[in-house]
Amino acid sequence: MKKSYNIDLSDKGIKELQNGLEEYDKWIKKKSDELCKRLADMGVQKAELNFSSAIYDGNYDYEVHAEKSGDGYVVKASGEKILFVEFGSGLIGYGHPEVQNMGPGTYPGKGHWNDPNGWWYAHGKKSHGNPPNMPMYNTVKELEQELARVVKEVFEL
Repeated sequence: MKKSYNIDLSDKGIKELQNGLEEYDKWIKKKSDELCKRLADMGVQKAELNFSSAIYDGNYDYEVHAEKSGDGYVVKASGEKILFVEFGSGLIGYGHPEVQNMGPGTYPGKGHWNDPNGWWYAHGKKSHGNPPNMPMYNTVKELEQELARVVKEVFEL
């Protein structure tokens, strides 16, 4: 929305300018909400794809959704095993790329991360651990890559 104003320094001219600025404020708020909603919807799609392609020995459920929060939106993932999928568990030599001195996941307590024989899940499958798949972390990184493009589209720049 590109607009220009010739400022007439009369009561009528100032009132017209005030009305124009109020209209512009409404437009900015509408477009800002549209941008947040669009990014949240993209985040849900990307996170679902990232969760669905995650490497995980066990069976897990997950649900990803966006919800309104204050002036924006929050993308949330829930499920019994999502922390194992996001952060990994028990696999030596893996860690989060932006965290120093963090070892493999040990849920809860010590866990089996250093057991050379691995362990058995309740459903009978053997495991030696799972790498951190980072579906939510990667979703944020992917959205960062697309942010400028989406802003330009929403604000018609």
